[in-house]
Amino acid sequence: MSFTNWLQENYRYSARTLEEKQRQVKLWQSLCSTHQTLESLKRTELLKIVEILKNKYSSQTLNSQLKTIEQYFYFLTESGKRKDHPLKNFRIKTEKKPLLKGFLTEEELNQLYEKFPDKGHFKGQFEVYAKRNKVILGLIVYQALNTGSLEKLELKDIDLEKGTIHIPATDHKLNPRKLPLEAVQILSLKFYLEKTRPELLELTTANKNNQKLFPKSEKTEFSSVTGSILKRLKKETAIESLYQIRISRIALWLKQYNLRETQYKAGYKSLQSLEAFDRDALEELKEAVEKYHPFK
Repeated sequence: MSFTNWLQENYRYSARTLEEKQRQVKLWQSLCSTHQTLESLKRTELLKIVEILKNKYSSQTLNSQLKTIEQYFYFLTESGKRKDHPLKNFRIKTEKKPLLKGFLTEEELNQLYEKFPDKGHFKGQFEVYAKRNKVILGLIVYQALNTGSLEKLELKDIDLEKGTIHIPATDHKLNPRKLPLEAVQILSLKFYLEKTRPELLELTTANKNNQKLFPKSEKTEFSSVTGSILKRLKKETAIESLYQIRISRIALWLKQYNLRETQYKAGYKSLQSLEAFDRDALEELKEAVEKYHPFK
């Protein structure tokens, strides 16, 4: 069995991720001396490779490689090609990110959505894109979706009758979840599905049987779609990133729901993801929600 087959059996990685992990293993193999093989290296020898790579890659990138190499040695031990695992649970310590600040209030988020233009001086295809962009902004403002989640959405994920949206998982980063739609979104979504989206299919080179909620041309990156929304917001507001909108919604959820429910709504795989928020505020919120919404 090859390492790729082993990964496919044990993890649900995409083809792109499998290719990247193979590339990382080859990189480490290339750093071995002529009389060595990666499979036979001892821990001290592997740590020398880590020191070499520290000068070339960020801690985050290097830790990604270390995870792959850790998996590679698990593969070797399970397949009987090696008896011991020399690099189990080894990672480079990273500097803690600064606490996230600058949260928007509920009123400010509502204004972002309400004031975002979807008509007026726009004409033709520009108005079609504007209406699509307002629907996307609504999903960021009210459901805290990121670019990866938005791109994965399909027609079947929207249930206007029940007023809900199913958000698929995104490559081991965010869990799937089902969230309610706000009343202000439903009418816009109905118009989008019945009129705007068919017009988008005509404007783009997307396959007409495409089931994506937001179809785009094959050569168009979805990040360019969300980038155009941010560019428009920057003209009218002090918004620095769409991520600022997402975390603002999550911060408001923290005030309204317990930690487990907030974790579910945000799609986080663990409560540790909420540590990026102001720790003092989070502790106060934690005490409050545990008092009134104890964990079940």
